[in-house]
Amino acid sequence: MLYPLSYGAKSGDIVLEKVSVGNYNPPMFKPRGYKAALKIGSLPEVITPHVLKLISDTGGENGPIGRQFVACPAEENDFDLCDCDPLLEEENEVLPGVIYKYRGCAGAGGGKKFGRILWTVTNLCASYCRFCTRGRSTGRAAGSGSKRHFAPTSRSLCLSDENIKKVFKFLREHREINEVILSGGDPLTLPKDRFSKIVSGLVDLQKKGFIDIVRIGTRLPVVSPLSVREWHYSFLKRLKNPYLMLHINHPAELSAEALRVLENFRRKSFALEYSQSVLLKGVNDSVEILCELFNKLAANGVRPYYLLQNDPMPWARRFTVPLKKAVKIWQEVKSCGSGLSGVAATCRFVVDTPKNGKIPVPDDVEWEEKVW
Repeated sequence: MLYPLSYGAKSGDIVLEKVSVGNYNPPMFKPRGYKAALKIGSLPEVITPHVLKLISDTGGENGPIGRQFVACPAEENDFDLCDCDPLLEEENEVLPGVIYKYRGCAGAGGGKKFGRILWTVTNLCASYCRFCTRGRSTGRAAGSGSKRHFAPTSRSLCLSDENIKKVFKFLREHREINEVILSGGDPLTLPKDRFSKIVSGLVDLQKKGFIDIVRIGTRLPVVSPLSVREWHYSFLKRLKNPYLMLHINHPAELSAEALRVLENFRRKSFALEYSQSVLLKGVNDSVEILCELFNKLAANGVRPYYLLQNDPMPWARRFTVPLKKAVKIWQEVKSCGSGLSGVAATCRFVVDTPKNGKIPVPDDVEWEEKVW
C-alpha cells in the first residue's frame, strides 16, 4: 500500500511510504497527482488505496465515493481566481495559519465573550476532497512551483518551531480565547514530532487555564484507517476532553476498518466524537442516504453534529445542491416521518457565511432563501 506522508522540502512532491498489507490488490484506477490539480497549483488528485477500494465497491468514479475524490479538471478549473475566499479566512488570518474569525472580548466586571481560533497546522491530507474549502492552498507547499500562491495560508508542510511558539504566545496574550480548532489539511497527517509539539503545548495551556476546549478536525480514520498509529491515541489522551470532529459524508465511508479506529479513539483517548458532513450533489443529497448516515453514526458512538451547505468555492460548483432543494431535503430528514431517533437526529444543517458565521436552517418551518 502507498500512503502520502509528506512533501519534498524543495520540490513540493508528495513523498510516499510503501506498506505491505496482506494480499491487498488495489483497483486499476491510478490517481493522477498534480496532473489533475487545480490550475492555481493546489488540490492534486491523491487517493489512498483504502479509498480506491471504497470507490471500486460503490459504483466506481461516478459513485458517491468516487465523485468526492476523483478529479474533474475541466469543471474544477473553470473559475475566476479572484473569487476564492468567500469565507474571509485570509482577511481574518492573524498569524500564519491562525484564523481568528469568531472573536471574543473581555467584558465588564470580569466577564468575557469567549473567542476561538481555527489553526490550520498543515496543508497535507491523506486524500483530497474535490470540494475542499481550502483548495487554493491545500495540497501544495508554499514556493513549490505553483504559478500563483496568493493565499497567506500557503506554507510548507510542517510548521516551524518558531511559528508554533508564536501561536502559543498569542493564546497566552489573548485570554478571551478559550477554544482552539486544529484543522488543515488534516492535523492527524502531521509527523509524530510536530503533532507532539502542538498537542503538548495545548495540554499546557489547558492545565494553566488559558484555553478550555480543543477540537481536532480530521478525515484520516475514514480515508486511511491504517495510517492511525498508537501514538495518535496516546497524544490525544493527554488533552482534557478531546473533541474529534470527523468529516464523513456517506454511510459507505464507515467501513469496518474505520469503525475500529473510531472505537479506539473513544476507548484509548477518551475522545468525544462528532461528525461534520457536507451536503453534496450526487453523493448524499437524498433523505434516505442522510438518514442512513446519521443512524449509522449514532449507532457507532459518533454524534451527528453538522450538515453543511457546500461552501461556494468556484472549483466545487458541481457539488452544490440549490439551497431551496437543500432546505426541503433537510426538513424531510428532520420530520417525524423520517423515523430518526433522538440520538440520530442531533445534527444541525447550517450555511456558512462570510460575516455572520454558521446560520442554522430551521427544521420545521418554511424557510426563505435569505442567506445569499
